[in-house]
Amino acid sequence: MNELSRTVKSGLVVLLREAIVCGDYKPGERLRLDDIAAQYEVSTMPVREALRDLETEGLVNLFPRRGAIVTELSPNELADIYDIRAFLEEKATFAAVPNLTDEVLNKMASLIEDMDENMDDVCKEVALNHEFHFTLYEASGRKHLYELNHLLRFKAQHYLRAFIQDLGGMPQAQVEHRAILAACKKGDADKAASLMYKHVAKVGAAIVNYLQDQETKTSYLKKEGNK
Repeated sequence: MNELSRTVKSGLVVLLREAIVCGDYKPGERLRLDDIAAQYEVSTMPVREALRDLETEGLVNLFPRRGAIVTELSPNELADIYDIRAFLEEKATFAAVPNLTDEVLNKMASLIEDMDENMDDVCKEVALNHEFHFTLYEASGRKHLYELNHLLRFKAQHYLRAFIQDLGGMPQAQVEHRAILAACKKGDADKAASLMYKHVAKVGAAIVNYLQDQETKTSYLKKEGNK
């Protein structure tokens, strides 16, 4: 792949990831190569390569002869991911606190303010929320722990939209973000880690309950329709 092709592919990865996270493409929806290529005025080759990258991130599943489908997670799968994430993000927070500098703490504070100012923009909220968490976890110095958190966060990031938009969960999440930051500023690794575990677990439980409710409603409507 030449430099131009790599640039086009990288740009498509960003655009398609954003479209999935923002809900333009829903979980379980098929991603058609020709349609995407026409939309972005490129050939199908960089689209195919971009979808492979998104498969690596966990946002897309590629199937022989069926093409690409936005990853759809069951409530049980999502609960499993958040259960693991809560544990790993707790460990990353505990490891990060002793290494936090004023620069990192100021950046975290600034990101919280940015989230306050973008409550009506789901796409920005998701991006800023990830940046807040990754800014903290990077300070842990735990390369593999950081990468595992990155992988699991990206695998489920398109479900965070439901928490922000449908459940209106960001105001409370911001209260929790501020409490985590306050513990970080005090150098209280135990408290910061405990707050992080509860924060991640609470968000996960809210999304899982939401999905279960949606499944129940869908099942009920199907039964009613068959009467």
